Amino acid sequence: MTDEQAAVLALTKATDAQHWHHTAEVIAVVGSALRLIAGDDIGLDETERAYAADLRSRISVEDLNQARDLIATMRAGGVSLITIVDDTYPGNLFWAYNYQPFLWVRGQMLPEDYRAVAVIGERDSYQAAAAARALAGVGLTVVAPLRTDLDAAVHEAALAAGGRMLAVLAGGRAAPDVLGPYAKVAQQISEHGALVSPFWPNTTPADHTIMQERVATCGLAATAYITDGEDGGSSYYYTAMVLGTGKHVFVPQRLHQEQPWVARTGFRGGITAVQDSDDMVKQAVNLLDLCSQATVF
Repeated sequence: MTDEQAAVLALTKATDAQHWHHTAEVIAVVGSALRLIAGDDIGLDETERAYAADLRSRISVEDLNQARDLIATMRAGGVSLITIVDDTYPGNLFWAYNYQPFLWVRGQMLPEDYRAVAVIGERDSYQAAAAARALAGVGLTVVAPLRTDLDAAVHEAALAAGGRMLAVLAGGRAAPDVLGPYAKVAQQISEHGALVSPFWPNTTPADHTIMQERVATCGLAATAYITDGEDGGSSYYYTAMVLGTGKHVFVPQRLHQEQPWVARTGFRGGITAVQDSDDMVKQAVNLLDLCSQATVF
């Protein structure tokens, strides 16, 4: 399996950063990164075959060796790798249109993490923490970034309720200051859930990495609860991204009433206004139960 994972990393290295999901897609269609490198293009259309051939032309034996070394180094540091060819690749993320080719994970991701709700907000840490506490209380996994005080409050509330949480980083696991002031809560998360990074280990957090972190956060969740946010703010972009992957979004009634962007973003449906955290949790559980009956993750 290490050779397959190394092949995924090598193919990703040969890819422009904006097109990682295209590489993930052709690997997934063929079913093997090693076979793709060897020239297998069964299942690919003409455009995809040309894309795969271009990737192959830029991969060397040294790229594969470096990828194996990187995997070994990260494992020695307690960080595992999950790639698109692994059975443990998260089902929620796979069904997103822009899924990632790999994830670095400190901690453990479990099959039941498909019952996950992303908790996203901008300023209302109290409401976000209350939502995380309620979700953890009924056994749902809480997904959130780990960039802001609100994010930390979400994870701390889920931890206090004895729940599981997935924290998505906006940089690489080995990048300086990627955890900022949240190193302590990050350690707790790794013991009761997982820290997840969709980047090369030394990637420094920046504006462009935040967009990719949003992709992973929305992808790992089965649905999302947006606690608050202004037009054009981060909550707006998370909402649009969740809806873009065909997933449902819950919002407080006040946010729906006070922020026109909510109705504008959800004009095709996909957004439900709820009374409070308890109402959100009840509806989220019903939605996930319905999805689990119809979908194999």
